[in-house]
Amino acid sequence: MSRRSLIASLCIVTFVLFGALRPVAADDYPSRPIHLIITTPAGSLVDVLGRLYAEAMSARLGQPIVVDNRSGGMTMLGTDVLSHADPDGYTLMIGPSELTMLPFLKKDYRYEPNKDYTPVALVTSSWTVFAIYPGLPVKTLPEFIAYAKANPGKLRYGSGGVGGALHIAVEELKLKTGIDLVHVPYRGGGQAATDAMAGQIDMVSLGLASARIAEGGKLLILAQTGPSRHPLFPDVPTTAEYGLPEVRMDTWFGLIAPPNTPTTIVERLDRATAEVEQQQSFRDNLAKIGCAPTYLPHAAFAAFIADDLAKWRQLIPAMGIPPIE
Repeated sequence: MSRRSLIASLCIVTFVLFGALRPVAADDYPSRPIHLIITTPAGSLVDVLGRLYAEAMSARLGQPIVVDNRSGGMTMLGTDVLSHADPDGYTLMIGPSELTMLPFLKKDYRYEPNKDYTPVALVTSSWTVFAIYPGLPVKTLPEFIAYAKANPGKLRYGSGGVGGALHIAVEELKLKTGIDLVHVPYRGGGQAATDAMAGQIDMVSLGLASARIAEGGKLLILAQTGPSRHPLFPDVPTTAEYGLPEVRMDTWFGLIAPPNTPTTIVERLDRATAEVEQQQSFRDNLAKIGCAPTYLPHAAFAAFIADDLAKWRQLIPAMGIPPIE
């Protein structure tokens, strides 16, 4: 073999070897289906949202997005899978707002937000409504607070379980107003609402979409905890309108990736999310399930998580909730 032929052969071998080892460029991603982890069962709000988002993102990215329900352990089952996945952009998760609460609620919670996963983009938010048994002698949130203060420890409220956003929303109301309510945890908000309608409990904390069960006077909705009145309940005042702006529960949902996911992939997913949120059809679908578009890019989303973490680090211990095993 001539010297020139030898050099040419070595160049080809070097190109093949190092070309195969180079990281996937943003322009090459994605080149195969993506798995999207959902930390709740099929049919839940997060599941419905995740499927709407997956369909819209799939159209933007040009690859199928397969929803993978990994419910259990108060989000830990899904987070376990995500944290051990390759940081290649092919395993993602819809991260719920509980991720910033659980470090201060669950004894064995072992994940640190912004360290054990990579924030990609904030997708959407929903908020909580406070509803009561219509047989109570009150019609507004201030009247209910006054009634609760006159009957300390006698009124019971239900939520979809200990440690969830719906539970923490009422505990925040208790902390800020000084009322004493007894928590009755349920394995889902539906049964809690049913018992409230029957007068078995006095109050229930519900997500916006679930609160439509109150139609026809079955429950009296006192307030909603978001930044504004949601289109589903335009006649229901916010807690801020009642002079309680600090009683606010934004149940947010964001796209997160495994730790150390390359910035090029994060930015590709971030851009696609921003494009999806501009689609009127996607925004309309969010409204139907009680959500609102609240997109934040990855850097702002990371800062948002840090602020939320700092908030709950201060508030949750003050609520006196026993640690969850």
